[in-house]
Amino acid sequence: MKVKQAVKHLTLLSIIAVGVSACSSSQDIEEQPTQAPIPVVVEPFIEEVEEEVVSAVINNGVIDVPVIEDAQVFAEFSDSLPAVINYFTHSTETQVIEFYQQVFGEAQSQERKRERLTLKYHNGDEKMRVVISQQNNMRQVDVIIESNN
Repeated sequence: MKVKQAVKHLTLLSIIAVGVSACSSSQDIEEQPTQAPIPVVVEPFIEEVEEEVVSAVINNGVIDVPVIEDAQVFAEFSDSLPAVINYFTHSTETQVIEFYQQVFGEAQSQERKRERLTLKYHNGDEKMRVVISQQNNMRQVDVIIESNN
């Protein structure tokens, strides 16, 4: 078995040695007649990406529930509608309201019950609810996104 491997290695080394010596030999090479260079046309490549934008929160079938910058998410169910995300934030109630107003637009309605503020939005085929409540020194924010159908 070792003899066969040695023969293989010797054969490979011989082939490599012949290849190297053939490349490095300085034989006179006949000069070939030169031809005019062939023009190369370079066309710009434009990749077309088909992006399906259903709404502000669903892009290409992926549900992206927006959260405020300092969100400490403790529950997220966003694989399908209805999608829910729950988080804590140090932001004020006003900052949370302004954030979702920038993301979803003007709230269709708002209602305060038992120290919880519920904001309702409509955007395309979805309706969104944002519930803000005080929890010790933080705010708890619950975002629920449902289909309008």
